[in-house]
Amino acid sequence: MSEVDFIYACEASAVPENGALNVNLDGEEITIFHTPSRFIARSGFCKHNGFKLELCEITGDTLTCPLHGWKYSVSTGKGIKPSYTRLETYPIVMRAEQLWVQPVAEKQDDEFDTSAFDW
Repeated sequence: MSEVDFIYACEASAVPENGALNVNLDGEEITIFHTPSRFIARSGFCKHNGFKLELCEITGDTLTCPLHGWKYSVSTGKGIKPSYTRLETYPIVMRAEQLWVQPVAEKQDDEFDTSAFDW
């Protein structure tokens, strides 16, 4: 990915430590998480009911949606409850204390086995 593909999202200081901030980039709602070791960009809404992830509770590496208790790993984006879901991940870089995000989700290998479902 070239550097020109990245869009300015916000100042790094705008994202609270151990917290999150939603930003809208080219119509794509993205949540930026500030973990103790890095910044992570993920999809902006809970997969279940569309609740803004910046308003969810973060405990350690676990993000919990208050509407129905869905849980995700902040570091991997994988669902914890339920385990078959995943938050999209977006490339993010920091330049001179500014966060830049490419608003196109990275392709991820999906470990979810759909063979048990009756389609």
